[in-house]
Amino acid sequence: MQTETQSFEVVVRRKVPFVTSFLFHALIILGLILFLINIFFLPSTHSSDEMKVAYFILVIPDIIKKALIISGIGFLIVLPLYLGLRLYKSASLIFNVDRITITGSRINLDMPVERIQRVYCMDSTNLQGESRNKLTIYFQQRRDKTIRVRLKHYEQLHVFMDRLTQYENIDFKFYDFNVSPDPENEI
Repeated sequence: MQTETQSFEVVVRRKVPFVTSFLFHALIILGLILFLINIFFLPSTHSSDEMKVAYFILVIPDIIKKALIISGIGFLIVLPLYLGLRLYKSASLIFNVDRITITGSRINLDMPVERIQRVYCMDSTNLQGESRNKLTIYFQQRRDKTIRVRLKHYEQLHVFMDRLTQYENIDFKFYDFNVSPDPENEI
């Protein structure tokens, strides 16, 4: 094992566990309500715009109109909040002798190597079998959450993987697709 440290630029996808799942479920419910309300408008699909407005005013019950307005506004509010929580944030991943550190703006994660149970390396490919040039790494820790990072500069792949695989007692899994191995416990 080398004793020097080496740093790589990565992007980390962070999520706030309960808030993110609540916003996701709210988004699904609001989207379903909007889809179901769309069924009420099927009879006026091929009508002119004036007839659609008249149909909305005269035929659609008030409770459906209120549900449409609340769901539409709620969807427009929840969607940017959810996407804002799921954005990738730039960071530096530093390989030390006994730990892996991820630091960036508002990100400070420290993983002792002995607590890392499994590392999933996902170099996804397209339907033609060509690499998408996106290496995603999932660090699954014992009794902790899974941390997801993506290598920012794909051309550093070989140096990154050489350095990562030097750690002993870590179970490495390599895949050519990108699916979260533990979506419930992902940070």
